[in-house]
Amino acid sequence: MTNVKKLSEIEAKPTLRNRTWFFDLDLIYGVNELPEHNLGMPKGKISLWAGQSGVGKSRLCIDVAKNFSTKYIGGVVLYFQTESPLSDFASWAKDTKQYDQIYCSGENKIDEMIKIIYEVKPKLIFIDSVNEIDEFENGNKKEARRIIQGADGRVGLKQATHDVGAHLILLGQLNQDGKTIKGGTSLPHLVDIALNVVKTDTNGVFRVEVGTKHRYGSTENTALFKHTNDGVIEYNPNIAPAMQEYQNAPAPVYDAYAPNPNNQYGWSDAQQANYEKTKAEWVASGKIKLDKYGEVIPNSERGLLRRLNQSVGKMFGLK
Repeated sequence: MTNVKKLSEIEAKPTLRNRTWFFDLDLIYGVNELPEHNLGMPKGKISLWAGQSGVGKSRLCIDVAKNFSTKYIGGVVLYFQTESPLSDFASWAKDTKQYDQIYCSGENKIDEMIKIIYEVKPKLIFIDSVNEIDEFENGNKKEARRIIQGADGRVGLKQATHDVGAHLILLGQLNQDGKTIKGGTSLPHLVDIALNVVKTDTNGVFRVEVGTKHRYGSTENTALFKHTNDGVIEYNPNIAPAMQEYQNAPAPVYDAYAPNPNNQYGWSDAQQANYEKTKAEWVASGKIKLDKYGEVIPNSERGLLRRLNQSVGKMFGLK
């Protein structure tokens, strides 16, 4: 039989992931059972972030790009900014001189964009926004398929993303109903993960949640973020304002999308030992519980986990 295989003959391969370095957002993207790169964006896949204009999609993407480019060796980022001049984009990013692994382009023609992807060979790609891609036009099924899957012998974003070993984040604007993307309804069905970015009632706070689909993680997790003068930070209404800014590892320790068998967060030996000690103490006291793989079960009240607790960052020696 042609084009047919027995399931027993197919090799199962783990999904390599890289972090956004926003922990709750990484949980939304998914967790592997294997220790290597068990959190975050799946390699070679496409996610769509849809939200109303001005909610905070671009600002969050900028901070994800900055995190990725500085936390990973080989963390090359390619950012297509199709809605605003690159000079405006640079002013939003601030302190741009330290981000020499972030490449920017204002190109909006799909063939040229794909050509740039192959030239730069990034590990994380942003298209801000898909609505402004020249070929997207009305966003009908044919146009959306051309952009994602390719047509007439021309490569689409899916193939290019797979070939360079990146994750691609598409940004799209929602219609006023808050449910459908501007220009068409086909696009969410062609990507691997569809997330919604939604305003909350709290001033400057917005949330990210799973939208119409998620092939690589749970649909239950959400993440809260807050706008500040210095960018976007993770927000937890149950933590004092002084503890709001997320505590990240200070330096990259492994290549993007390359297995890291030592520790999943990239901490020093002392930090990792302190984490394990703290985790054991909290398990013994009943503050947290572990699943059968030894991973911390997310907090049932919010469906989220903040690396045991955000405030423990100081105990880890993270700055």
